[in-house]
Amino acid sequence: MEHLGHLLWELITFSTILFAGLGLLVLRRRVSDKPAFTDRDRQLFFGRPEIKLCEPKFYINFGIAVFLCYWAGLLEYLLLARFGAGILATAQLLTFLSIVKKSLGQGIA
Repeated sequence: MEHLGHLLWELITFSTILFAGLGLLVLRRRVSDKPAFTDRDRQLFFGRPEIKLCEPKFYINFGIAVFLCYWAGLLEYLLLARFGAGILATAQLLTFLSIVKKSLGQGIA
């Protein structure tokens, strides 16, 4: 029960970072006269994935992504854990998403 206040504070921090990032994204798109939710966003969230699971190249890229996410997560934990779980989770989420997008979407190997 003692840690409930700490968890609530981290939840508020994470939510603030998330919504501030989304707000800046929408603001940037409105300033450049683009819609806040584009067709590319719809394709990203609701479209069919373009990954073919039966290719050996996919498994190589998947293994590389797992390896990179593990080491990047460990490094970020060592550097950012003292700043709180909200900041650490946000940094890891952005890092892991970019690693997976690069390795599985475009391919590293």
